[in-house]
Amino acid sequence: MRIIKYFFEEPTLLDFPAEEESAKPTESGLEGLMRKHRHYRGYLAASDLASNMVGGSALEDNAAAEVLSRVIGGPIWFSNRVAGQDDISIILLSSRKDIVQALSTMGSDSVMMMDVDPTEKLVKALTDDNDRKVGMRLIAELLDGGCTLVFPESAHMGHDWSIFSSRPLADRMREAMKDLPGDTRGFAIPYVEARGEHKFYFEQYDLGLFARHEVR
Repeated sequence: MRIIKYFFEEPTLLDFPAEEESAKPTESGLEGLMRKHRHYRGYLAASDLASNMVGGSALEDNAAAEVLSRVIGGPIWFSNRVAGQDDISIILLSSRKDIVQALSTMGSDSVMMMDVDPTEKLVKALTDDNDRKVGMRLIAELLDGGCTLVFPESAHMGHDWSIFSSRPLADRMREAMKDLPGDTRGFAIPYVEARGEHKFYFEQYDLGLFARHEVR
């Protein structure tokens, strides 16, 4: 049995650096700010319970990457920058096969970008900041311009994916999960319900925990 799970915040208020704490809105202003900016955030992960492989890119048939490719669409700009190197290449991927392959093999300093004019300077700014503490302001500006971004996230085996978008993706993810192979179950879960290791890795502890969020 394989599990593909998508955790989402729709909409979300992105966290900015500590020095901007004083500029954060009051509780009463959050709703208006979220309506104005329309930032959406998701995290796609997967595991194979039979082989004990935990990681979105660890599924042998790239089933999780295939689902994500259907959600983000294309064409999409891809930079598979090698960690610690200054050389930056940016290529445009148009076919589903190429996008799936790129999603499955992203290096730690990689990024995918849609609906934006990519430059080496932009890629460097996005990938130099691996924990995205400082770069969140840049991400917010790109989302305000209609962009979608995909970053790899280190997993037990391989990597998962963080997705930032100017449009909600949870419904598209649910639709894409309806065509999963018979040995694979898909879940789309609000992140607010899944905080904590036992909930994030629910399939390892209690597969029925999020039965209400299973895509059927």
